Amino acid sequence: MESYQIIILLFALIALFAATLSFILHFLHRLNTTASRMEEGDQDLVFPRTSLPVLSKASAHYSLLSKALGDLQRMEKFQQKMMSFEKKEMAYLLERENLSRQLEKQLRETRTANEMVSNLNRDLEGTNESLNEAINRLSALNQISRMMGMEHDKKQIYRMAVSLPAELLQAEIGHLLLLDKQRGELVLEYSQGIPESMSGGRHSVPLGKGLAGWVAQNRKPLLVKDFGQQDAFSPVSRMGYQRRTAICVPIMIKEELMGVICLINRRSGDPFSEEERTLLATIASETAMAIHNALLLEKIQRSYFAMVQSLIVAVESKDVYTRGHSERVTQYSLLIGEQMGMSMEQLEIIQQAAVLHDIGKITVELSILNKPTSLEVEEYEKIKDHPMIGFRILEPIDFDERIKIAVLQHHERPDGKGYPHGTMGSEILFESRILSVADAFDAMTTRRPYREPMSIAEALREMDQNLGTQFDPDVVEIFRKVIGIMTGSGMTAMLQ
Repeated sequence: MESYQIIILLFALIALFAATLSFILHFLHRLNTTASRMEEGDQDLVFPRTSLPVLSKASAHYSLLSKALGDLQRMEKFQQKMMSFEKKEMAYLLERENLSRQLEKQLRETRTANEMVSNLNRDLEGTNESLNEAINRLSALNQISRMMGMEHDKKQIYRMAVSLPAELLQAEIGHLLLLDKQRGELVLEYSQGIPESMSGGRHSVPLGKGLAGWVAQNRKPLLVKDFGQQDAFSPVSRMGYQRRTAICVPIMIKEELMGVICLINRRSGDPFSEEERTLLATIASETAMAIHNALLLEKIQRSYFAMVQSLIVAVESKDVYTRGHSERVTQYSLLIGEQMGMSMEQLEIIQQAAVLHDIGKITVELSILNKPTSLEVEEYEKIKDHPMIGFRILEPIDFDERIKIAVLQHHERPDGKGYPHGTMGSEILFESRILSVADAFDAMTTRRPYREPMSIAEALREMDQNLGTQFDPDVVEIFRKVIGIMTGSGMTAMLQ
């Protein structure tokens, strides 16, 4: 019995052990399952509990251990995330740094490009300014050339040769000097910007002396940028003014020296430049051609005038009664003009018009000019044609237009009853009104084939009777003074 009980007890112990072991294993399995699920992230689970102290403690420790392991895993994951974030942040920072370096490089390149563009713009502005200045100067040069080419009066050419480039280059003072070959010196023909106290009298410069003399002798342009930086030329001119900067260029036609143009002192105070010296030299070339043409034209005019004077002599030789008529009319006209205070230019016009006023009579038959009786209507009409014929003879010649008009109008009357056109009043050129008085007076006081000469008193009374109709009252009044002067000074022989 005891063996049997021992076996049963043994089996009971084995069964109890097995049940206990099974319970423990099952409990451990639940612990493990709960821990695994907690590791997977299920944080709401609770570890199983038991009344067995050992297992309860084991469960609690296991719970703490599982939580610790979970926390550790979460920390590791967090660290991994942080490391990943740090890597990304580092990569982002590196990318930003690279981007910043690239931006800085691009900024430097942009600044460099902007500086280059700015420099290019300045260069372009400078180039455009230079081009505009060159265009303006070429335009001005073309205008000067055109104006000089159209001008035939040498005095006007002298004036333009100085005033136009002086205005273009903003010069304070300008001179034009022409070569006097006989004296071997330069003579001042025109100047501007010189005080009147310095400009009076005749000014000449020997060849080789001073700026103009040096240019004339060497036949090449001269630029003095600063008189204070050289000792070859005095800063004080021969006329007494102070010189700071100057350009002088020769006026040449082919290889022949005609004169010199000088510009002195810039209004701005800046020195003249090489380009401006070249520009003035070009203007001097145009001036040389214009002066040459004007002198040539003047020579032609003198030749033509001499020829016409010969024709006048021929006309007067046909009519013994009018011999010397043009000379006397010229003298009367000039005396009237002088008493009226006319300029030299106006007196020259009156002189030439008076000499030429009867040139049209070259076509009138001698029988009409010397007819001892009154003229027939047809004959008088031929006589009335001579002003128009004279005008046509002079028309192709480059005389002053006033000379031609004075010849055309010297038989016109203020009342419009003159010939050839019946011009009246103020429409008649003043020089023509002077010629009309001088011509009529000489005609009345000289012998004609059909009548005896009038006395001076009779001629003046005849003029008084026709004031405002045939003669200009102001001109007749001055002419009376002229006759009084001539009579008082013993010039009566001219009045015979």
